Amino acid sequence: MFIEKPYKIALIDDDPLILSLMNQAISRDKDVLPLAFQNPKEALVEIKNQKIRLVFLDINMPQMFGDDVLRECMKLKLGIQVYVVTGNGTMIISDRCFSLGARAILPKPLNIDDFRASVREGIDYLDRWNDHMGRSTARKPA
Repeated sequence: MFIEKPYKIALIDDDPLILSLMNQAISRDKDVLPLAFQNPKEALVEIKNQKIRLVFLDINMPQMFGDDVLRECMKLKLGIQVYVVTGNGTMIISDRCFSLGARAILPKPLNIDDFRASVREGIDYLDRWNDHMGRSTARKPA
C-alpha cells in the first residue's frame, strides 16, 4: 500500500499559536500537507479516516491527553510516526511516550529547526516505506 504525496501531517495542539507556528514552518514544503487540530478527538477521527502517517502531538490537552492519542495511533497498526511536542518534558512522560511508540520528543518552546528536521525525518521514513512497498509488489512469485 503506497502512501501518496504530499504526505498528510496531523498537527495536534490546543494552543493555536503553536499550531500556527508549526504550520508556517512547513507550509512551503511540497512533500507535506499539514492538517491542524486543536481537538485531539477530532484529529483521531481524521487520522483514521485519511490514514495519516505523520503526527505531531502535544501531551497536555484538555479534551484528551496526548499519550492516549499516541496509544490510539499505535493501535491502528499503520506505521504512524508520532512525534511528541511538550512543555512537560519530564523523564516519566518521555519514558511513557517512547514505550508507547513515539518516534521523538520535541520540547517546548519549540525549536523550529528541530521541528523541520523531525518533519524531514518523517518524510524520509515514508519515502523508504514507499520504496520498500514498490520493491515488494514488483517481485513476482516464481
